[in-house]
Amino acid sequence: MKKIISTVAALGLVVGVAGTASAVDYTMTGKYVLEGYMMNGADGAGVSTMDDAGTDSAWVQTFLVKPTITVNDKIKMFGEVRFAKDSDWGDDPKGSGDGYDSVNDIDVEYVYMEYMSELGKVRMGRTPAGAWGSDFLSTTANANRLMWWPSFVAQPFSLVVFTQKTAENDWDNSSSDSDNDLYEIALDYKVDGLLAQVGYDYINNKTNSTYDSQYSLFKANLAMAAGPVNIGGEFGWYFGDAQDFDASTATDVDVDAMGLMLDVNTKLDTLTVGGMYFWAQGDDDATDDDQEAIMVSTSSGIGDDFNPLYILTGDHTNVFNDDEYPGGNPTLYNAGVHALAVYADLAVSDKLTLHSVLGYAFADTTDRLETPGNDVDDEYGWELNLGAKYKLLDNLTYEAHAGYVFTGDFFEDALGNENDEDIYLLSHHLTMTF
Repeated sequence: MKKIISTVAALGLVVGVAGTASAVDYTMTGKYVLEGYMMNGADGAGVSTMDDAGTDSAWVQTFLVKPTITVNDKIKMFGEVRFAKDSDWGDDPKGSGDGYDSVNDIDVEYVYMEYMSELGKVRMGRTPAGAWGSDFLSTTANANRLMWWPSFVAQPFSLVVFTQKTAENDWDNSSSDSDNDLYEIALDYKVDGLLAQVGYDYINNKTNSTYDSQYSLFKANLAMAAGPVNIGGEFGWYFGDAQDFDASTATDVDVDAMGLMLDVNTKLDTLTVGGMYFWAQGDDDATDDDQEAIMVSTSSGIGDDFNPLYILTGDHTNVFNDDEYPGGNPTLYNAGVHALAVYADLAVSDKLTLHSVLGYAFADTTDRLETPGNDVDDEYGWELNLGAKYKLLDNLTYEAHAGYVFTGDFFEDALGNENDEDIYLLSHHLTMTF
C-alpha cells in the first residue's frame, strides 16, 4: 500500500507543480505485454546451467504508463510508471513488508522536465538513459541527468552535452568524494536518408574504497539509405583506467575493449532481406593488467536491448546479456563473440508479417580458457528463428516465436557440460498499446 501511495503522490507532485503555472495539457501513453515461454536446454538462467537443464515454461507480464504534461510552449514534464516489468506469474513476492520487491515493484521509473530556453532545450531530472544509436551495446535504464541541446548549433547538426549522477555517496554519509559520475558530449548529423552520430563519454567512478575507475567511451553510429539498400552500423570503444588502486603495491588494470555491428538490408516489394554481423571483443589473457572484453566493460553483455536472435541474444536466456538474470555469464563475456545472421521479413498482408533468421556465432578468443592438454572449441553454434506477427487491432498485436540453437562444443569444453543440449524456445506475445 505504501508503494501505491508513493506512486500517486509522485504523480500528484508532477501535476501540482506544473499545474500552478497555467492550464496544462495532460496526455498518457503506455502498454501491457503478456508473454508465454517454453524453453528447453537453458534452464532460464543462462547457458552455465545448460547441462541436462530440462524444460522450463512461464508466463511473464509488463504494464507501464507514460504521462506527459504540456504546461505551455516552453515547458513539458514526462514520466513513466511501471506497475510490472517482466513479472513472472506465480513468483510474485508475498508478505514482504509492503508486498513488493525491487524486481516487481510499482516504480516511478523516471520523472523529468524539458524547458525550451533561448539558449536551447534543457532536460533535467530522472531521465531515460542507456540507449544510444542502434540497439547494439544498449541497455535501457534511467539516470539523473542535466542535459542541454545548444540552440547555436544549426540544423542538420545537433549537439547535446550532459552530466549524469550515477551514484551519490558523499552527500550525507562520507566526507570524501566517492560518487560515480558520467559526462557526455555527442554530435548528430541528420538529413534525408542519413543519420551520423558520434559521442564521447567520460566515467569517473570512485564508489570502490580501494580503487578508482576513470575511463572513456568513444561511440559512433550510422544509419543511411543508399538507393534501395539500407546500411546501419555502430562502434564502441572503452579505454582508460578500469581499476586504479590506491595502494602502490597493487596492480592497476586498464580497459581497452571494442565492439562493432553492421546491418545491411533491402526491401523488394513486400519482402525485406538483410544480413548482420556483430563483434564483441574478448579478453585473451586473464593474468595481464588489461581488461579487453567489452561485454565485461558494459556490465550487461552486448546490451539488453539488442535482440536479433531469439535465444543467443534473447531476454530470457541470459547468453550474451543479463536482462533477466543480472550478472550474465563471465565465461562467455570474456570469450567475446563473432556472429553472422541473415534474415527475411515478409509482409503477407497489412496485418500479418512473417520473420525468419539464420545465425552462427563463435567466440572471439578462447586463449584464457585453454590449458595444456585442454583445447577449447570456439563454436557457440547455429541458431534458426521463425516468427509471425499479426495485428488484431490498431493497438493490439499478437506474435509467435520459435527458436532453435544447435549448440557448438564451446559449452562442453569451456563450461564442462558433458551432456550439453541443443536449446529450443517457443514463445508468444500479446501487446496492447495506448
